[in-house]
Amino acid sequence: MDAEADRLFRERALALGWNPDDVFVGGYVAWEWERSRHAFEAIFGSVRGLRVLELGCHLGATGIVLASLGAEVTGVDVSEKYVELAQRNADRHGLGDRVRVLHVEDTTRMPFESGAFDVVSCNSVLEYVPPELLASVQKEIDRVLAPGGYVVVLGTSNRLWPKETHSARWLVSYVPRALQRSVLGFRVESVSPFRLRAGFPGYRDLGLRDGGKLLMDLKTRMGVGGRRRQVLSAANRVLLPLGAHVGFVSPTITMILQKP
Repeated sequence: MDAEADRLFRERALALGWNPDDVFVGGYVAWEWERSRHAFEAIFGSVRGLRVLELGCHLGATGIVLASLGAEVTGVDVSEKYVELAQRNADRHGLGDRVRVLHVEDTTRMPFESGAFDVVSCNSVLEYVPPELLASVQKEIDRVLAPGGYVVVLGTSNRLWPKETHSARWLVSYVPRALQRSVLGFRVESVSPFRLRAGFPGYRDLGLRDGGKLLMDLKTRMGVGGRRRQVLSAANRVLLPLGAHVGFVSPTITMILQKP
């Protein structure tokens, strides 16, 4: 790790009121290495040479992991404070030449040519998109994604799951959106996997392919085994005829979609 770049990263994190030693600040890349890396390896085998857009990059952790595996990464975020910190994060990992981070305030109109990317990574971001803008953001993702490219959705709070991921409260996702602020006092940040998939019409859901083998392989790579794997495998067999899979029935959504 580059000592001077690390110093600048820590300095900026402290200025924002964050602890640079927190696992989800200074340790976020290592955390994602043990998680999202497995998804991309299960899907692609190798990401070397792929042009990746990390949408809503936050601290850039997923993009840094992919860059370390050989991808060319562009990260975007609507928050300017994250952009600077994400670039410094890439620099301290020695990957500033493979990761560029941009402030894009309006993700319904991104500054890229059509078909500019082979992969769009959406890791814990689409649930934060205002519901009235989600379809427009998805349409823009489709525009910048090359034919045959992939949308990889990970870590996205699942509106179907009874315990909401961010608030850790039960059943709040089932409260109608129009009533959430008056009834709960906050807006629930979750999204339905069915709505996400419907926002990419014509795309292939690779979780449905080969009897759900891809997602089960992914779960195995992430350390799921024994009884839990058996339960997930059984759930997959029930869900597949209904057009769903285990990526739909977890606290967070896992979905890999391929553009025609």
